[in-house]
Amino acid sequence: MIEEGFSEKDVITAILGESKIIEIYDEDKRCLILGYFLWDDKIKSPIHTICDYSNRKLIDIVTAYIPQRPWWISPVRRGRRL
Repeated sequence: MIEEGFSEKDVITAILGESKIIEIYDEDKRCLILGYFLWDDKIKSPIHTICDYSNRKLIDIVTAYIPQRPWWISPVRRGRRL
């Protein structure tokens, strides 16, 4: 997150805004959420956030990153897997 130049506030804004779950990892009680945040008034960027929902009282943000090639072809379509 810090290396890519966005903040915790950007992550929360993305999750609470126009977002959707794009992958569910039932065995880990985690999901991948696609949201968007603004770099400035004109540039909108997708952001992926992995959340852990194993605790019924809270959701933990595990990691967040900007989807990029070669791992993501688009914000919702996977590219190369590790």
